[in-house]
Amino acid sequence: MRRSKEDAEQTRSAILDAAEQMFCEQGVSASTLEKISRKAGVTRGALYWHFKDKIDLLRALHKRNEPPQKMLIRKAAQEGHSDPLGLLEQVAEEVLISFEQDERQQRVFIILNTHSADAEGMAWMQEMNADMFLTLSTMIQLAHDQGNLSADFTPKETAGILMATMNGLLSEWLRSGKCFSLSDLGNRFLRKQMALFRKPAT
Repeated sequence: MRRSKEDAEQTRSAILDAAEQMFCEQGVSASTLEKISRKAGVTRGALYWHFKDKIDLLRALHKRNEPPQKMLIRKAAQEGHSDPLGLLEQVAEEVLISFEQDERQQRVFIILNTHSADAEGMAWMQEMNADMFLTLSTMIQLAHDQGNLSADFTPKETAGILMATMNGLLSEWLRSGKCFSLSDLGNRFLRKQMALFRKPAT
């Protein structure tokens, strides 16, 4: 029984690895489930046993590569935190360092942000981004309620700027051929930006 479970996990991982490579190289739309199953060395039946369609594969790839820091933010947004802006700054810095070192994260980012998907795939990605925006907005609202957010920005404006900053840094780093240090330059920029969001000390 244990061997069977291990075999199933290995098959699932092989399918995800194949989908990740094909989605990154050829795009989501051009990568059929038949091509993915062949590349993974499994039957189409085995693929359908684990994943019902390409959106299911995308969800699994995203979940497999989601940084643990995102769960930390979600938990803090739900339960509260003594320094929401400080936590966001820490998490953003850790995400940039992790992304710079992890080629798998880079490939999944390319898949989700560069290659076009069908209407269902786009709807799922929009839903995912909306969820992240809501989580960030909730975190920054905590800072506002604590009197720590600059009066120059609303919580929603701050969340939008942070998302644009992070996505912009990751995109430009990849598009430029990694010609600058993402962890160094990116984090120096983020620290200055987060300082703008904080209410000045009186």
